[in-house]
Amino acid sequence: MTKILEAASNTPFEAFDGIYDPLADADHEEDFDGSDGQPGPCVDAMPRPSFVGRSPDLPADQRISQLFASLATRRRVLMGILAFLDEPRRADALQRKVDELQEHDVSVYSGHDYSLLLEEAGAVRKTDEDGGEFDEEAEQAPDVVEVDGVRFYKPTDGRQVFWTLTGEGRAYLESDDPLGRLADLLEEEPRHRVAFGRMLAFCRGERGRSVEELAALVDGLDLPDGVRRHCSYFARRLELCDALAWNGGWRTTASGERGLESLFPDRAADANGEEDGA
Repeated sequence: MTKILEAASNTPFEAFDGIYDPLADADHEEDFDGSDGQPGPCVDAMPRPSFVGRSPDLPADQRISQLFASLATRRRVLMGILAFLDEPRRADALQRKVDELQEHDVSVYSGHDYSLLLEEAGAVRKTDEDGGEFDEEAEQAPDVVEVDGVRFYKPTDGRQVFWTLTGEGRAYLESDDPLGRLADLLEEEPRHRVAFGRMLAFCRGERGRSVEELAALVDGLDLPDGVRRHCSYFARRLELCDALAWNGGWRTTASGERGLESLFPDRAADANGEEDGA
């Protein structure tokens, strides 16, 4: 067996001596949830969320742009968070807002994760209830209560963390230009202009359209490049422009309606996504 290991690894067996101790303590003990004996998450071992390609030496405005680029598919949620944090909001209120934003678009990211990512990018910051700086090191003294002449310490609730926009985060929110992104998309893909306009008109109204309905719409188009494309190709690009949104069905957003009127005047006349010819 020793010779087999040496031949497979091209390393003398003695080199492995002392490397592995099966009886050594693990760095982190597993937590068990007590119900079925399965390991639960070990908080100390949970990694802090971090966005890919971050450059901590860059100014905040560039780090924010990097974050949005690395999480492009979560743009709608990130922008919704920035808009929500226009004033100081409690962390639990932020989580409820994220749950609302992701009701039809589930993600592994929680409100806590998003807040850490946005904080790292410089878009949001921790504050107290009045918007002042949150002191991470401050200690909270317990309440002292008296019962039958005896004084006791009563534990208090933990200090509430509030989140709000930084100046750079507010500037990014205010500079958002969905209509400009839609115009750029049409300039980059002029051969698909008809398809984009047709889809925006088709998805008007509160009901939204199913993937099957969009697939039937795209199948009926005579695409100029002769290549058959799945409906998701168009829907996702319009979603990145905030022109379409998924809420159990694909629906044209308010930004999409404005884009339809200004960039597709011929399609804007289509009533309620009417399926007339291209």
